[in-house]
Amino acid sequence: MNLRPDELPHREFYRIVISTVAPRPIAWVSTLSDGRLNLAPFSFFNVVSAKPPLLGFSPSLRLVDGRPAPKDTLRNIRETGEFVVNVVTFAVAEAMNLTSGDYESSVNEFELARLTTRPSQIVKPPQVAESPVSFECKLNRIIDFGSEPPSGSLVFGEIVCVHLKEGVLKDGRLDPDSLDLVGRMGGMQYSRTTPRFELKRPEVHRPDWKDPGPKDAAPKLADGIPQLSKSSIRRSEPDQAEAGIVEVHDSKDSDRNRR
Repeated sequence: MNLRPDELPHREFYRIVISTVAPRPIAWVSTLSDGRLNLAPFSFFNVVSAKPPLLGFSPSLRLVDGRPAPKDTLRNIRETGEFVVNVVTFAVAEAMNLTSGDYESSVNEFELARLTTRPSQIVKPPQVAESPVSFECKLNRIIDFGSEPPSGSLVFGEIVCVHLKEGVLKDGRLDPDSLDLVGRMGGMQYSRTTPRFELKRPEVHRPDWKDPGPKDAAPKLADGIPQLSKSSIRRSEPDQAEAGIVEVHDSKDSDRNRR
């Protein structure tokens, strides 16, 4: 079956996309404008550049009194040029979901979800203290894709400071196994990112390349195809119970957390 977006209702095609481009990391974005705090999750999110270090997320437009309007997060970033991306773990999944509602701009989602603020070092918006990793960002640029819902914008932010809780550090380095991160699936479903496994990258020899390193740095190639063995895959056991699909129900639109 082959599907074209111009041959399907938008909602149907959208559900196909969000159910197959998954799991998606979640940016829990805190902003501040005119003294008002805002916190909202976005699952159209990822790291987009290593140098400069950039994060990108996409808030969509919404209808307010029948007219298209930007979400509070986007409006605040346009006004201040600053925001914080907090990562979402299983422990705060319910709180994250609670902040995804389409509330009035006067609502403080930190208070609503009973979350604690943590002062940032460089930007003005605070961090979510319950989140183990927070990225302070300065606005790099915004790309607008349309002026009518469900179009939106792509926000790029340059990371200017990262906060790491001591609990995620091991011997002075970040321990990925300590993070029980949550990913967004389709509908009301979320996934946990444990258990994990590791794969060594294939070793490819080319005459114009320097020696890539030890011979056992990656699986050997047979006719150009990586051959995987049990030794090349190492499972990383989770600290908590066996991971699974988590369903977080919201009385509002089930696809809300693209706020």
